[in-house]
Formats: sequence, structure tokens, C-alpha cells
Amino acid sequence: MAEIELKNVCKVYEGSTKVVTDANFTVNDKEFVVLVGPSGCGKTTILRMIAGLEEITSGEIRIDGKAVNSLPPKDRDIAMVFQNYALYPHMSVYENMAFGLKLKKVAKQEIDFRIKEAAKILSLEDYLDRKPRALSGGQRQRVAVGRAIVRQPKVFLFDEPLSNLDAKLRVQMRTEISKLHKQLGATIIYVTHDQTEAMTMGDRIVVMKDGVINQVDTPMNLYNNPANKFVAGFIGSPAMNFIDGKLVKEDELKFISNHKDLIFSVDQTISAGLDGVKQNEVAIGIRPENFSLEKKSSNTFEVIVTLQVIEHMGNETFVHFEIDGNECMARIRPNETLKVGESINLYFDTEGINYFHSGSGIKLA
Repeated sequence: MAEIELKNVCKVYEGSTKVVTDANFTVNDKEFVVLVGPSGCGKTTILRMIAGLEEITSGEIRIDGKAVNSLPPKDRDIAMVFQNYALYPHMSVYENMAFGLKLKKVAKQEIDFRIKEAAKILSLEDYLDRKPRALSGGQRQRVAVGRAIVRQPKVFLFDEPLSNLDAKLRVQMRTEISKLHKQLGATIIYVTHDQTEAMTMGDRIVVMKDGVINQVDTPMNLYNNPANKFVAGFIGSPAMNFIDGKLVKEDELKFISNHKDLIFSVDQTISAGLDGVKQNEVAIGIRPENFSLEKKSSNTFEVIVTLQVIEHMGNETFVHFEIDGNECMARIRPNETLKVGESINLYFDTEGINYFHSGSGIKLA
């Protein structure tokens, strides 16, 4: 397999539209790296530049230490799996998987061996004679993956391969692709806008916004230590709640929300790291799961909220409310006695709060 390195990679289209700005990250050999971000953030453009389907405006892409900027796609030893499968409708599954190998003039016996091995891995052995129209969406996606596997490339590139599938099939295919990564020991770069896919599949995640890489880290480090407000709000489902306010030094350091509906003492383990920003406006971030219906420790703060929407999920309940004019959500234990319009006491641990600069969005503590 292969290591891929991007150094100061930029992409600018005509009219000075900058799509990717100074992309720098390394994908280690046999690593599964996910590029994630909202639509239009540049993640697919990066994938296409690695594949050679888009020219690089500036910077360098290296595969196994070798610069590939000027190499055509066919010489980069990369296989790409597209969102729309891109299967030939008049060909059987077998013929679709064999097509690229025939172009490379691989021996017929070797083609047959590779296809049957890939079909075994992907549970496609009973479908090799079928045409794509006779397959389900998940089976077609497996054929597209199989076509990539038989090429035995250095790198696999996946461009939102599950976005056309229904919810249940997406979960199944997530598991299958993760298993495939372990079986093949492959280097994989996977693009998605779905943070759940990113969190469950990637060894590391590259979070992008407006063509800029905001953070590259492991799933749990992104969740627990987001670099800024955007990453904090994008990673985690449901999303983190944000409440604007400021830090004020009285007898102790306190957070006061803009309309003073929320006032609490900043935890002492955190306050030291906020000394330099005491007069700056800040936003706090509270994960929905950090709220509870019971007080759990001496660091727990109580807030009274009026329930606006209640979502019963079976194993948990989502409740929607406002704090200081900010729309918020809590994930709590299943509770069927709650009613829309009633006021309840919710508790959150001040140790679990994130503090962000309200202007730049950079995490302060």
C-alpha cells in the first residue's frame, strides 16, 4: 500500500474562486482517513486532485515519497469509488469488475482469480452473471468496490459512496467497508458530509470548512478536544449547544450569558487557562448528553427551561428548549412523563463545558 502526503495544496478556479487553501496532511500506510465537512467545503476536490482528475494550482502531492503532480491518473496506482457507482449497464457484474484489468492486458486466468477473490470478500459470488439493473443499491455499491479491489491499487479513494443508499443499508455498508479495510490492509481516503460515517469509520478525520482544514485528529480527540467552534458543532450528534456571553472576574471567575439568564462560576481547573481572556466575549459549548434530570456532583449547575419539542427515541429522549435566547437540545434518559410547555430543572456539569472565542471561534479552554 502507500503513504500520501499533501503539502500546501491549493486549488483556484477561473475567476479567483479558491476551493482549497493550503491543505497539509499525511495519510499513513494502511490508514483509513476520512475527509468530512459541509457541501462545497473542498473535500471532493482534494480527493480528485489526489486521483489526478483535477489539476493542482499550487503545492505538492506525494505518494510513497514521490511527487505525482504531473503524473496522469492511470500512472498513480489509485482506484476510486464514486457516489453514483458508475457501472456499465450492458455488462454483467463479472464484466464490470474485469473491464479495467482487460484494458491493462492482465492475463485471463489472473483476472478470473482476482474477481472470484473479490466476490468472495464482498458476498457477490451468486451475482457475477447479473446485470446492474438486477441488483439492489447495496449490491451495486459492492460491485463498484469490487471493481476497485481487483485492480490491487496502492490507494482506495471513496467519494461519498453511501449517500444514495437508505439509512439501514448505509449502516450495513459502513460495517462492510470497515471490515474490508482490515481484510485488505488498505490505505483508504474516504469523503463524506456525514459526521456519523466519519466518526465510526475513520482512524483519523480531516474536518474542512470553506476549503480550509480546521483540524486533523482521531474521532475521540475531535469530540473531546475540538480546535474551534465549527469543529465542536460539526462533530457529535446531536450537535453541541452554544450560549453566548462573557467572562467576568469578581470574587471568582464567572460566566454571564448575554441576557443574564445563565450565570455560574467557572470551574477552578479551567479558570487558570482563561486568565488572558477575562474581558473578551465568549461562547460556551455544552454537549446534549451533558445535561441530565438529576444533580450528579458539587460542580453541577441547575437551569430551569421550558420544553418546546420532545422527541422520544425509545432508548433516549431529546428535549428542545431555549437558554438565554439560544436554541438548545438535551439528550436524557427515556422519559414519557414530560410534556411540551412544562418547565423542568436540567443539570449540567461545569467541568464538561467548552469555552470558545465568540469572534474567531477558537477554543479557549
